[in-house]
Amino acid sequence: MSAIRANKHSWAAGKKLVLCSGISAMDYISLVRQFPEQKAHCSLGYWQRSGAASNNCTVLRQLGVPCEFFGMLSSLPMYRLLADDMRSRGIHIEHCPSSAQAPPFASVILAKSTRTRTIVSCSSEFPHVSIEDFRQLDLKLYGWLHMDGICFETTRAMMQQVAEFNAEREDKIILSLELGQELELMWPLVDFCDYVFCSRKLALEQHWPTPECACAQMDEQLRRRRGLNLKRPIVIFRWGAQGAGILEQSGKYSLSAAYKPRKMVDALGAGDTFTAAFIYAIYVRERPLAVAVDFASRLASHKCTKRGFDHVADILRAPVL
Repeated sequence: MSAIRANKHSWAAGKKLVLCSGISAMDYISLVRQFPEQKAHCSLGYWQRSGAASNNCTVLRQLGVPCEFFGMLSSLPMYRLLADDMRSRGIHIEHCPSSAQAPPFASVILAKSTRTRTIVSCSSEFPHVSIEDFRQLDLKLYGWLHMDGICFETTRAMMQQVAEFNAEREDKIILSLELGQELELMWPLVDFCDYVFCSRKLALEQHWPTPECACAQMDEQLRRRRGLNLKRPIVIFRWGAQGAGILEQSGKYSLSAAYKPRKMVDALGAGDTFTAAFIYAIYVRERPLAVAVDFASRLASHKCTKRGFDHVADILRAPVL
């Protein structure tokens, strides 16, 4: 083991597990010269495990962080490679229930000439984990829980259980949320969170044209809330080439600069990389908010320079934190 790798893992020594709850899916990526055209030739094609929570875990493990994926897995033979890949990377999956159905998948077409991508998603009726599954977890094992806002009732019940657990302890679990869709439906989940991550896509769906506007609208909604023991989370809007908007608990807004990739090769999962890198910087390295967001932007940019995620920890060779 190299000194760099040893240091990478020693930074997380003594840290409890990070649990990422969500979906593990399958993508088939096809690289073509041009798309659309009547008959496109694929110069490169490969399968890749996907899903935001699944990707979060992959990046966290590359950074040496002990983590667990919590989501429904498929027991069908052809999809066992999803579980096998996570196990090979040291991602804990022992508490995941399984289903005999096929998991979600997508066909991703990357066009070299236009540097565009087309995603054809299949959102099959694949079941999600239940609150009964979540209650099997020993919450004392976890220091940070990151959840995808994909199934409101179950996610709210899980967050309520974490809140009850935290109420009786000094070493509280940090709770974060990926607020990716159906903002009005998912909004009550914000009340439980320490950190909330949002995408540019979500903001534009709400007709919020800039990071500053998006953060101002979130600030207004947070100030309108009424109730006891409501958390005021830090909100981060990932905004691609424009950087990341930061809304602090005080209501202060700031914009963290983006980093242009040295070479754009593969942007799939860049947002998931940002989130995982932020968790690493805050939880493992205990960096200030602005430094953590800056590092997350750097790592997301670095991820785009090669395919997949196996290279992301290379950035730790430089003293970027």
